[in-house]
Amino acid sequence: MGIFKRKESWERTFRLRSHHGASRGFLIVLFWLWGVVGLLFNAGTLFGLTGSIGVGTSALLAASALIWIGGMLLFGVGALLAHMDFDGERPTEGEYGHY
Repeated sequence: MGIFKRKESWERTFRLRSHHGASRGFLIVLFWLWGVVGLLFNAGTLFGLTGSIGVGTSALLAASALIWIGGMLLFGVGALLAHMDFDGERPTEGEYGHY
């Protein structure tokens, strides 16, 4: 009941809805795809090693892991920073009593 409520001097916004565009969804898909494929590739390369491991093999593993981590950061931060549009609904004047 709005009989005993004072009219607020500031504008209140509630029911905030967010809408994201196609770029955010595309980056999220790339993040997950890059993550799963990169993890399987790195795990397959690591577990497929046999015999002695030299400096070249270690450098290849380190470089592929760095590229994978860099891609995860790029797509993850890009998806977080992608443009989001927010809609809010304002209360109607009838919800407040007379003052």
